[in-house]
Amino acid sequence: MTEVEMTGSGSDRRGFMKGAAVTAAAVGAGALGSGTAAAQPIPDTGLGSLGQILGGLIPLPPIGVDIPCSCYGANVPLKINILGALTLDFKGGINVCIRTSTPEGIIVEIQGHRVEADTSPSTPNSGTLIAITMSNATLTPLSVLEALGSGGLQMLIYLSLTVEIIDKATGETIGMFSTDPSKYATLKATDVKAFPPVNQLYTLQEPVTLYPMGGSEAAGTEPAGVLEGFDVIVNQSEA
Repeated sequence: MTEVEMTGSGSDRRGFMKGAAVTAAAVGAGALGSGTAAAQPIPDTGLGSLGQILGGLIPLPPIGVDIPCSCYGANVPLKINILGALTLDFKGGINVCIRTSTPEGIIVEIQGHRVEADTSPSTPNSGTLIAITMSNATLTPLSVLEALGSGGLQMLIYLSLTVEIIDKATGETIGMFSTDPSKYATLKATDVKAFPPVNQLYTLQEPVTLYPMGGSEAAGTEPAGVLEGFDVIVNQSEA
């Protein structure tokens, strides 16, 4: 199944961000956390024997449930040629949904992802907003929750990305960039204790080169920037 890009602005964007925040609050309160669920019988999620094995380690939601989660990335190093080197705090959300299981692990579809940062938060009418969203590149594999040989769990999230630069004063887009269509960003979380994640750190595995929209390394397009790192906490608890 192809991952679907979360696009739009205004009320659509605010609605997505609000949904992620509301779900994060529920997770922090224990509505989606492991809590007492681990002491209950393991539910049949329809994921077969692997689902039962992983479900014995952490509670798993049923197949097809769309779960919005909050995202917070502090001190993210981002270089955009037209803006220079930046260190920014990104906030937003990601939507996850279990699809099936394979011998490799539980397959998770990312149904939406958007985080935003303000280059000058103290000045409402000047500077820029930078939005990092999921694109719908067809070569991006679906994400996976998998068992480690040590008995723990890790999750790998694969994302093709679009970076939009928005002028705060006018609301106009002044730059659009994306990852190479044949490449993608990999975020990894180790020592996973819950799914949906709770206060879980994901780390970008290697820097991601950005190109003007439609450009690529194969086409000889000059890079427009690089996402040098991205440490993000998913469903950060308030405690």
